Amino acid sequence: MSPHDKAEQPLNPALRQTEEKKHTTGTTPAPIDSISAREGQGEGWPIVWFVVAIICVGVTIYFFV
Repeated sequence: MSPHDKAEQPLNPALRQTEEKKHTTGTTPAPIDSISAREGQGEGWPIVWFVVAIICVGVTIYFFV
């Protein structure tokens, strides 16, 4: 096998190339209609990120001052 043959081989020979044979003309729902989060879920994350940012700023000031 020459080095030039390597370009013709796939990066991962274990993966098989597949071709999609089914085509539908139906529509899918909008992303906002298909979410599974409940109201109020995830509202605490901005507070977590704020605390993490304050800690990072404090550590940075400690090391550079």
